[in-house]
Amino acid sequence: MKTLELLPAIDIKNGKSVRLKQAGLDSAEQYGSPTEVLAEFIAKGAKWVHLVDLDSAFNTGSNVDLIKDLIDKSSINIQLSGGIVDESSLNQALATKAVRINISTAALQNIDWLVRVINSYKDRLTIGLDINNGVLIARGSGEVIGDPFEYIKVLDKAGCTRYVVTDNSKDGELNGPNLDLLDKVSRSTKSLIIASGGVSKLSDLDNLRQMGLDGVIVGKALYVGAIDIGLAIKTCYE
Repeated sequence: MKTLELLPAIDIKNGKSVRLKQAGLDSAEQYGSPTEVLAEFIAKGAKWVHLVDLDSAFNTGSNVDLIKDLIDKSSINIQLSGGIVDESSLNQALATKAVRINISTAALQNIDWLVRVINSYKDRLTIGLDINNGVLIARGSGEVIGDPFEYIKVLDKAGCTRYVVTDNSKDGELNGPNLDLLDKVSRSTKSLIIASGGVSKLSDLDNLRQMGLDGVIVGKALYVGAIDIGLAIKTCYE
């Protein structure tokens, strides 16, 4: 069976590692130092980390220096996300040693620019698809973007190789991923899919792996002890 890339999440707000519920900044729960969290994930065998600047995503500031330092010192692969929506933020992200850059759903509002940068940077980029009730919603602003499947057609044609698909209503809720949504998206594209949101137990990882997805982002379940990262790694790779 194809392996499922496990990406433990580190969301950073005001220099601290936090977790959100349903992508709302006012629900942030603190979990300490991002440096210590990253070191713990590495020590327990993680191969990737999904690193998010929440302040950039919600236009409440920036953790750029901390994030650059984390990436520079990391011995594993980093997928960088949060507020990457235009030329300036993308160039800043590309200047780091992050292996992959996840462009925010909000960037879909400038689809001509997005098509151009996909063509330029292809395999280094993933495109975030934040979805609520079947509609793309820009994280941070809450602005409605539109039908995800119409955008997927355009992005596929541009050469997008990988999507991060998040059901915002599942994010931080520990009530299971939206398998129906993930199935619909995976059937609509030949690009790789990284699932995000709702993972709460090892059987969720089993289900996602059986779907043949490329990866999964796991956040709160690791922080509250619902999933042991060592067992998660075995479930995803062995």
